[in-house]
Amino acid sequence: MRVAPSFVLALLAGLAAPAHATYSIVACDAAGSCGAAVATDNLAVGATVIHARAGVGAVATQFETNPAYGPRGLALLQGGMSARDAVAELVRTDDGFEGQDASFRQVGLVGASGPGASFSGSEALASPWAGALQGPGYAIQGNGLRSAGVASAMREAFARGGGALADRLVAALEAGEAAGGQTTGRMSAALLVRTRDGGFQDIDLRVDAAEQPVPELRRLLGLHEANDAMVGAERAHRNGDDAGARAALAQAIRLGFGWDRIWRRAARLQMALGDRDGALQSLAAFMHLNPGWARTDMQDAVFDPLRADRVFLSWQARR
Repeated sequence: MRVAPSFVLALLAGLAAPAHATYSIVACDAAGSCGAAVATDNLAVGATVIHARAGVGAVATQFETNPAYGPRGLALLQGGMSARDAVAELVRTDDGFEGQDASFRQVGLVGASGPGASFSGSEALASPWAGALQGPGYAIQGNGLRSAGVASAMREAFARGGGALADRLVAALEAGEAAGGQTTGRMSAALLVRTRDGGFQDIDLRVDAAEQPVPELRRLLGLHEANDAMVGAERAHRNGDDAGARAALAQAIRLGFGWDRIWRRAARLQMALGDRDGALQSLAAFMHLNPGWARTDMQDAVFDPLRADRVFLSWQARR
């Protein structure tokens, strides 16, 4: 069958068109951590859309992203400007990135204290539902959404959520997804949290392309928390708090049940705690998930006390 050239050109134009469907939340907590979470139907949303700095604030720049909005917005906040005034200044001084003016922008911004602020240009507002909600310490914004209920669900989930800022941000995305999410589909999601401690306490997780990016982002956050719990367990043991080590270890295993690295570290810590039965159970899980690495690791001297165990010997004999 011969395809008309005009049809091919129309199809290619559609494939190249920007993906106008994004929802995000920016927020700061009382401890000075600031962060953002975002989901969209385009590739690698975390690379350009969300920005944060501890003790300063967070920015989301979307619809037609202007990458300068992130660093400029944070600089304005750090200079003492309110979120509302910073948004107005970003819009006023838009540099026409990619030949588009402020009418193509949607931006959310929050400072370390005070209410968040948002702006939605006329082009963004022309998409299927677009708008924003703000409150103390947060701003939510979206375009190309199923309805206003997406933003409302995000606000309710964030407001009632407990735990760390990262958990509340992802809970907001999950609520938005459950309320209908985007009209055009889904592809990527990201979470960014900057803490006052910095380093490994910060979170920068990205799902660049997936059929279900928001659930995958939640899974990644769970693995991050599993690693944190394991670090805490190992630190507690080094400090002589074996009861605390066992409690943190149980949390790490619960959160990272399907991660081979967690079971490897669990087995080693259990040996240090004198829990040989627990170490064998952890090694069994490690063997199930990654038998090649497990057999190599079992050669370490830390497992010498297990070498008379029949099950342990059977694992070592496998090739």
